[in-house]
Amino acid sequence: MASGDGGPNTFIVRRFDPARDLDAAYRCYVSGFYVNSWPVIDHAEPRLVEDLILTTVAISDATFVAEVDGEARGVLSGYFPARASSMLRGLVQMARLQGGVLLRRYRMTPFARAAWWRMARGYLSFWVRQSRSAPAEVMMLNSQKEYRGGIGRALMDAWVAKVRSAGYDRTIVCTDSTISWDFYPRYGFERLKAFPLRSFFYALPGVDVEGYIYEYEISPEAGAAPQASV
Repeated sequence: MASGDGGPNTFIVRRFDPARDLDAAYRCYVSGFYVNSWPVIDHAEPRLVEDLILTTVAISDATFVAEVDGEARGVLSGYFPARASSMLRGLVQMARLQGGVLLRRYRMTPFARAAWWRMARGYLSFWVRQSRSAPAEVMMLNSQKEYRGGIGRALMDAWVAKVRSAGYDRTIVCTDSTISWDFYPRYGFERLKAFPLRSFFYALPGVDVEGYIYEYEISPEAGAAPQASV
């Protein structure tokens, strides 16, 4: 799709290819979310996280990767919840994944299962609080730590361009204080809401975690986004 300079890395932003990119996307997920998802990463079979990634991709209206050294080092998925078809697709795909966990189709320890359902229940609070009028949403953004330095910005630029081309003027993202949330205000997102998030009782016992909802307004004119890196 486009090429750019990621600080010390030269990378290519392109569409996600499941056959080519799933293993790399798994490594990006582990690098980006290990701090709050380690009970599931360490105590369930990798297929669960892989299916979570593929479910996110199936829900999305666009998934981009940033490739460095011939491998995806960052992944962004976004969708358009204002479209009834996207919303229905999301409900069906997530019901499928959660049903697989409920029916014990994945090898998981009791600890991992408890952490999974705690995370799923906790993230319902985002759905309750986010604006029903939001036309576009970033569902997942992560990257391998050792390759950060411009990759997040390039992926977000690709998503903003996609949202603009679809005729929408803003996008939201839901994140939390356990991961690199500060990327979003550096990029130009405005924080709409902050609230206690109880998703990570098992991963981070005793730690007070906040959930954040951010919004980015997209001008109709093409132009460079504010400089940021993740």
